[in-house]
Amino acid sequence: MADAKQLAARAFKAAEYDFSRLMDVPQALMHREDRHGVRLLIAPTFALPDAALDAILSWRLGQYLLTRFYDADVVADQGLVREDAATVHAADVHGLAIDPDGGLLTYLTLKQPEELEGFRYGSADRPAFPCEEVHGRGWQESITDAGDVPAEQCWELARFVTDQRRPEDPIIHCGALEIALVAARLACRPAFASRVRLVTGDLDPDIALRNLRYFFIPVATFTPHQVTLPNGHPLRPRYAEHPTSPFIANAGDLDWATFVRWADIDLALNSGEEETYLRFLLLRQFVSVKESSLKRPNEPRDESRYPVEALTSSSSLGASNALWRSATAGAIPWQALTLGPGEPLPRDRVSWIVEGFAQALTYRPEGLAHLAGIGPEVCFVPHESIAGSIASLDAATPLRALTTTREDFESFWRQRQALFETSSEKLYGMTEIVRAAEA
Repeated sequence: MADAKQLAARAFKAAEYDFSRLMDVPQALMHREDRHGVRLLIAPTFALPDAALDAILSWRLGQYLLTRFYDADVVADQGLVREDAATVHAADVHGLAIDPDGGLLTYLTLKQPEELEGFRYGSADRPAFPCEEVHGRGWQESITDAGDVPAEQCWELARFVTDQRRPEDPIIHCGALEIALVAARLACRPAFASRVRLVTGDLDPDIALRNLRYFFIPVATFTPHQVTLPNGHPLRPRYAEHPTSPFIANAGDLDWATFVRWADIDLALNSGEEETYLRFLLLRQFVSVKESSLKRPNEPRDESRYPVEALTSSSSLGASNALWRSATAGAIPWQALTLGPGEPLPRDRVSWIVEGFAQALTYRPEGLAHLAGIGPEVCFVPHESIAGSIASLDAATPLRALTTTREDFESFWRQRQALFETSSEKLYGMTEIVRAAEA
């Protein structure tokens, strides 16, 4: 049996390249200079020198060997030192988080098959995205309002991977958040928004789905399953040994709650190492309860004290109204609150914002500072071990909120997620960040 670590070392040798040399590449979509040791670059394939692309493909191969996603025997038999350049197209977009020495911290790509022009996303005979080559397209029968989107406005998010050789290095986790944040924001800018309406791919629900949830990005996804690829396929272990699920996200689902969340993440990243990780940890207590508008939820099969609309409305606005009516009628163990500006929300109970906005403050040596803004589509879910780091949680505007215990909230939310097939083993996102913060 081939040694995956030795093969990875060979790939990383071929991946040696000073990526900081790309910061001035003229056709980049964006670049950002150093922030706490992380530089960022997003560029299409045609903007990259051949040597840089070769290094990226070698780095990708090395990382997937270390994660055991690649079949080491296939890699050894074929003498691979990099992934196949034939799978990369000229218009594919590459996101790089670069360390002070010019090495890669984190990488992601947005890609498309060629010759999508003239097709709709729902066209049966359009070229397949890579995730569809693995999972097929049957899962798309459970989505709605995507079929008429021009296919060239859909992109696949792939190869989002951090440097597996230094998993405990804090800069690795910052790099992942930095490149994810800037890529998401870039896609929403006026120059690009009309070109990115759908994003698809496949994911591990207990890692990637939770991280998307941390960014307040709702996705339509499906029951995870294992896929058996043909013998000799280099990615056979990735799908045979790890349950995955296809997903699709609608850029139209991104709203003010999402953009405020991104601003709060950006503030955390700008705060310096120690405070950054504390803020990441505290932000876990603010949870998006919105589901994707693309997903047709399953019909409830079991009796529930909660109204069907609260369980099956993709927007938390519809769910909020249904919960509010039930709470005011005393039908569920939730309480309806109406507050004015400056009045506090309870910090020992879950608060589901129905209408209006609240602000959470945290402690800094020089006094109190902004931590998070929350409004409709967002819940505050206190975690006992870290709740004391929140100095205040007050209404910033006239506000209506529902409050309940964490136990009752999680009971409701798990029922709701089961119908949308977005359940994960744990509810609160960003595993890697929390692990680093607690180390």
